Amino acid sequence: MNEMIDNQINEKWHLVLWNIFAVICGIVILSEWMLIFTYSSDANPEMEKGYYIMTRAVVPTIIELAVLLISRYLLKNDRLDIGKKNWLISFMMFLILATAAYVHFKILPIILLPGAAIVATALFADNGITMVMTLLNLTSIIIDNIRVMHYFRVMHYDELSRSDLIGNMIMAMAIAIGLCVLVIVINEHTRELMDSIIDSYRKQKSLSAEMKKDPMTGLYNRRSFEETLEKEIENVKQTGKKAFIAIFDIDHFKNVNDTYGHANGDVVIKALCKMMQEKSQKNGIAFRYGGEEFVILFSDIELPKVINIVEDIRTEFRCYYFQFMLKDGITCSCGIAEYQQGESSKAWFNRADTSLYKAKEAGRNRTVISE
Repeated sequence: MNEMIDNQINEKWHLVLWNIFAVICGIVILSEWMLIFTYSSDANPEMEKGYYIMTRAVVPTIIELAVLLISRYLLKNDRLDIGKKNWLISFMMFLILATAAYVHFKILPIILLPGAAIVATALFADNGITMVMTLLNLTSIIIDNIRVMHYFRVMHYDELSRSDLIGNMIMAMAIAIGLCVLVIVINEHTRELMDSIIDSYRKQKSLSAEMKKDPMTGLYNRRSFEETLEKEIENVKQTGKKAFIAIFDIDHFKNVNDTYGHANGDVVIKALCKMMQEKSQKNGIAFRYGGEEFVILFSDIELPKVINIVEDIRTEFRCYYFQFMLKDGITCSCGIAEYQQGESSKAWFNRADTSLYKAKEAGRNRTVISE
């Protein structure tokens, strides 16, 4: 259950990140094509402009759109687990940002653009992804700075010296490494926080489950029965499948307590509850309704099978050997009622209880089915 919720959250953020970078792609592509209409060259304008269009607009556009479309297709692939999709989104972010940085390398701040992919990996709290994105980012910085140095040397620009360019590269790499360290710290903090939340959730879930169970027998308690009964009625209304209530009551249980003591009385109760739980687990849920009264709620089953299970429990309980007993064994009685369309949970239960009462009146150690 926790894994399913975690997957749903990750899938939601995959979609958010994809949409964000789709918008970024749109802005970058639009900007690149707008630059074409303002570009001019003094030397061989036609060839220069054609080269510019290919390298600065057409190729980057193809790469960025291909990355977007392929990543979108793979995100919809159910065969990829969440971990692989995290890697997919991370590479998508890097490639889109690195492509823009590669095209516009002459604008020095743009070289730092792929660093945003490092920051975004904090969403996955995965140090492995963060470090790989950092290595890719450092590679991108080195490549773009080498291109900057070559460009300034060819163009004979004096604004930046070689030492300045090397300094810029070192500073860019330091920023990327700093981002990596920061994100790793954030990842650790996020992981500790999530572990704490998950641990708290598990404890609350365990406590909630324990509150719904009878501590002595391990069966679900009366409150849980009433909640389940309402849900079962809704299920019957929607599916049209049959459902039954079977109420068990230990015959002359007060005499057991008075004769053999309450500790041995508890042994009797536990024995019956174990039989109920084992024999009904495939077709129903067993509850301790109160005292020596117990219920099985059967779902999607036919009456003959319900009778077979109930009679099997009743017969086995009658034949069960209790070491502390000096005389005959103990018996139980049972009343069964099938849900009838339109009746309330209380009316349904009362019909089964009335059948139990008739079983008691008829001499006990028997099963009566409500009409």
